[in-house]
Amino acid sequence: MVTIFEFLGEDPIENVITCMNYRADKCVFFGYRAEITKQKKSLDHFLKKYCKTGQVIFVEVPHDDLKSTLFIMRRAIETEKGQRIFFDLTGGEDLPLVAFGMLAKEYDAPVHSYNVEDDRLLDFSSDRPTGISHLDREQSVKLDLDRFIELRGGIINYSLHKGLKDLDDPEYDSDIRKLWEVTCRHDGFWTSFSAFLRENMIPEKDYLVERKEETVLEALNKDNSELKTQYRLDVMLQDLADIGVITEYSRNNGKYHFRFKNENIKQCLWDGGSILELHTYQVEKERSDDCMMGVHLDWDGILSKSIGTDVYNEIDVLCLNGNVPSFISCKNGRMSGSTTLHALYELNIVAQRFGGKYAKKILVTTQPVGDVYLKRAAEMGIEVR
Repeated sequence: MVTIFEFLGEDPIENVITCMNYRADKCVFFGYRAEITKQKKSLDHFLKKYCKTGQVIFVEVPHDDLKSTLFIMRRAIETEKGQRIFFDLTGGEDLPLVAFGMLAKEYDAPVHSYNVEDDRLLDFSSDRPTGISHLDREQSVKLDLDRFIELRGGIINYSLHKGLKDLDDPEYDSDIRKLWEVTCRHDGFWTSFSAFLRENMIPEKDYLVERKEETVLEALNKDNSELKTQYRLDVMLQDLADIGVITEYSRNNGKYHFRFKNENIKQCLWDGGSILELHTYQVEKERSDDCMMGVHLDWDGILSKSIGTDVYNEIDVLCLNGNVPSFISCKNGRMSGSTTLHALYELNIVAQRFGGKYAKKILVTTQPVGDVYLKRAAEMGIEVR
């Protein structure tokens, strides 16, 4: 029988990484009451469901009392006499780690740790046959985004996912790549152009748009955004026609005439920020183990049937590389100071809740961010691209 002893760290990945790589019959966590209350349910579920751990036990230890901590730990270890025991030092705090070191020497127990970021075992007893690297219990439990969020007590709510953010169709994927090039070509005008289409170019049937030129010009004159000239509008519409996301485009006989390619394209063109999200997703998907966009994260892991009762956050792009998640927020167009700060704080909160200390936090923008906000982002550990 194999028993793993470890201190219950604040980051859940540190608490399960050994059992993800080695099958244990029992895992005993020593921890503080608040952390046990916070993680007990999700850790027990994850270890038994995915890691096939037989028993998961939580033992409370006091703060700042080495003598009592040693007594409690020793009593738990004594119950495992005759079994193969291992001490996991991944994560944890100074006092419990000191206690682990003392008890490892007292019981001549093998000690190991994991580098979470590269999933690398540090077997401090590898020179002995009792070291965990010699244990014939290896397994490979890999994380995906669903498992990662589940481990942290949340759940992804797929019912809130928007269809326009699905890129499984190769043709749609290709359209978005072309559309991104057009967006970059008209940087600074795209948000206004998108809003103008949404408000003034509404299709009547089968995605067909027909508008009198005088009506369009009147709307342009009333528009207070950057999109002020008919020339700019015509150039952007022609660029869309050239890549095939609108068809049948013409401006003659005093009329604008074109057809949106399909519903997803129409929604993308109407939603000014979607193209940036879709492009970011395309880039990150190619270099990630798992990647999603428009992800709604439910905080308590229980999806309610009552509308408005769930607490959730939406993250534009969520990726996972090994054990390390990336939380990416995409902001299109010019942002005011308050908008920038709100974006930074919102990203920081959701990454702290669902990502932990190993999470990467990234803000992707199409317009430059002021130096004062770049400094604030750096203080929060947020990369701005």
